[in-house]
Amino acid sequence: MSRFAIRASLGVTAAAAVLTAAGYALFRPDPLPDRIRAGYRPGQTAGLTVEHPFDGTVFPPDLAAPLFRWRPDASGADVWLLDFRPPSGGPTLPFVTDAPLWKPRPADWRRVRRACSGGPATVTLIGASRSKPEQTLCSATLTFRFAPEPVGAPIFFRAVNLPFSEAVKDPSRISWHLGSVDRADAPPAVLEGLPVCGNCHSFSRDGTVLGLDVDYANDKGSYAVTPVTPVTDLTPDRLITWSAFRPEDGQQTFGLLSQVSPDGRYVVGTVKDRSVFLARPKLAFSQLFFPIQGILAVYDRQTRTFAALPGADNPEFVQSNPSWSPDGQTIVFARSRAYRLRNPQRKDAVLLRQEECEEFLKEGMTFRYDLYRIPFNGG
Repeated sequence: MSRFAIRASLGVTAAAAVLTAAGYALFRPDPLPDRIRAGYRPGQTAGLTVEHPFDGTVFPPDLAAPLFRWRPDASGADVWLLDFRPPSGGPTLPFVTDAPLWKPRPADWRRVRRACSGGPATVTLIGASRSKPEQTLCSATLTFRFAPEPVGAPIFFRAVNLPFSEAVKDPSRISWHLGSVDRADAPPAVLEGLPVCGNCHSFSRDGTVLGLDVDYANDKGSYAVTPVTPVTDLTPDRLITWSAFRPEDGQQTFGLLSQVSPDGRYVVGTVKDRSVFLARPKLAFSQLFFPIQGILAVYDRQTRTFAALPGADNPEFVQSNPSWSPDGQTIVFARSRAYRLRNPQRKDAVLLRQEECEEFLKEGMTFRYDLYRIPFNGG
């Protein structure tokens, strides 16, 4: 077996991804906000669509300042007031900008967070003309709130070029990043140039064990489980294969949607599976994926053994997408009646041909799951 080494610098301090825009808008302690506010009548004007953030957004308290972005109709507005109203109903916090976007300075975002914590708050966006600021040209109002608890941990994610049909042509263009949400600079790439497909990933609760779906040696069931170090090498000795679970069945296993247990000892995943896996042409929704067959199996890292998970191993159902409770005592998974395609052309675990899946594509048939919870009890 040839050496397979991928280096990922996961143990470094990193930063969070943020949207970039034009420079910071300035808080201006002048009469302009009062003049703009004087001409505003709630509900009497519109003509403005807020693109970011969405109405009802919940911000983590440790999130770096986000970008506010809106799209006006042909209103002629050249000055904008963002008026933040705290949940307590106290004095508003006004900010003025000359462009239809605004990224708070860190100090201004801290002011908003202090004033608007503790319940739903609102921000009213008012567009006006500097020559006649008392005449409201367009407006919109959205609500938001701050969560009581911070994220408190970095986020590991992959950046995939879209559409999906292009990404699979060259997996090495996909990059993996690690960042903290409280940092305003872009998170660095910690893994690049992966020559094969890598997908589902998870960590133990303390972040010391990484599980990563990696297609190695033409084995779609290949999976990496490795301790996390400042530089992590994914070598063959740190790989398992879900295909090793009951190979005598003669049924292909893809092993998707696996997850490491909070204590890092176990991995639970979908085996003996079959999934609709179709690339779609539209950029906004470029992959149709869902499992229609499969059971849950558990890999024990101490004993190096595989076993089906009792209660989630009925082949009459598809049991998939397992998720551990924070204490590792229970598993929640999706379940539905297993489905056999009307026009199967191959025995592969993934269905890549549109003509095989006409009932879902042309006929619009739905496929629904229930969520089940099962005690783990050590397997």
